[in-house]
Amino acid sequence: MSGQHFVVAAQDRAWHYSFKGAITGPFESRQEAVTAAIEQASKIEDDDVEVVVRDADLKTETVWRPSGKLA
Repeated sequence: MSGQHFVVAAQDRAWHYSFKGAITGPFESRQEAVTAAIEQASKIEDDDVEVVVRDADLKTETVWRPSGKLA
């Protein structure tokens, strides 16, 4: 996992993302939260940043990195 990561997760029937302890949201869908997190992550000039999605079972999936742009 990267040194800096935006974590997208659902809470209280809404989606949000967090970065360095700050939570942004709510978003109506997973995809809206992922898109917003990628938009913010892409502004960071660091190759060691990524966007991950954490599901209800606490499994984590990387969906974006600046070098691979997975999403």
